[in-house]
Amino acid sequence: MSKIFELYGYRLDYWNDEAIKNREKAGCPFMDAECDGGGNRYSSALNIKNFPELKQYFPGKEEVQSGVCSLRLRDSDQPWIVCPRRLLSLRGQEPLHQTHAREQLIKCSGLEKNKIYRSWSEVKMKVETTNDDDETKSFDYTFDYIITGSGRKKLSETAKLLGKGVQATKKIAEENGYTLAFRDNEYWIEDFPTDPIVIVEIMTSSTSGGDKKKRTQISMACEDAIKDPKNHNGPGINYRQVWARMVSQLIVKSQVGIAWNGKTVWLLQDVLAQYISSTTALDLSRYISEIPDEVNILAFSYGEIDDKNTSPITEINSSIFYSGPITQKTENTGVKGFVEIVKIGAPPEKEFLWRSLFRKSPSGSVIWK
Repeated sequence: MSKIFELYGYRLDYWNDEAIKNREKAGCPFMDAECDGGGNRYSSALNIKNFPELKQYFPGKEEVQSGVCSLRLRDSDQPWIVCPRRLLSLRGQEPLHQTHAREQLIKCSGLEKNKIYRSWSEVKMKVETTNDDDETKSFDYTFDYIITGSGRKKLSETAKLLGKGVQATKKIAEENGYTLAFRDNEYWIEDFPTDPIVIVEIMTSSTSGGDKKKRTQISMACEDAIKDPKNHNGPGINYRQVWARMVSQLIVKSQVGIAWNGKTVWLLQDVLAQYISSTTALDLSRYISEIPDEVNILAFSYGEIDDKNTSPITEINSSIFYSGPITQKTENTGVKGFVEIVKIGAPPEKEFLWRSLFRKSPSGSVIWK
């Protein structure tokens, strides 16, 4: 049965006083802030008013997010990360426990060392564009993070870019923390976003819906683990859903990075990378690299997690970088590249269909008249 491996950033099997103090404030050590449920788990929040027995665990709190970072399906398995903040957070200052992830991201993105870049999270973009044939196309996507450089830009030019007046643009700049300077009788924005551009997409696993009777819904599992870390049940992992979400965006967002003369880097866990390789025609092992290409994937691993000297917060210090073209024509094998992620690895024999059908009752009949 699935178990929570990490709760509010701390391993349940190495729970200690430090973990208790962190849980009392519903802290996330990977953001150095209060847990936000990964930004997409609000329906699983724990309302302390409705669960008065939880008050002792969260003094002064009225509601907290379910702080489930990862799940372990079996004792011998690697945990599955289910919260994107666990893998990487680019909000605020650099936290203590994601040094390796940040260093590897900078390295594979081609960014310069010891240079400050800024990041934006949850960047939504819904626009209509025109292709080479003057056909109107819709682009409606949200980027997990955008990293850019900084440069000077005239406030008047920025106003024209936004289609607003200079004073309205100045107010927007001030509200969003940009630095304004008055030179040569006009205002400049000293730190307007500029190249280089890096799109960062974080793909962690989805959980199954869970079972109320077995108390495997994410909020129930969190509640039970808080009360008794050794006795609780967790939800399962929905492998297909997370793969479907990734495959639907991998090529598109990689192409956008290329179009912007930038790069797109996908961050995921090694167990998900292995699942992709085993279920599609894409063999990631053929794309291990040290330099970025059109498609870039940075896969992280927990490594050895059952070491007796393990600390309550597990540092992820192992990763593999995969990169390659979207498509590549070869003489003998035809079209290769990361486009193979949308192709089936190997179709099942027809006998498997007959077996599946024979194990089910027919749902009805079809007659064409």
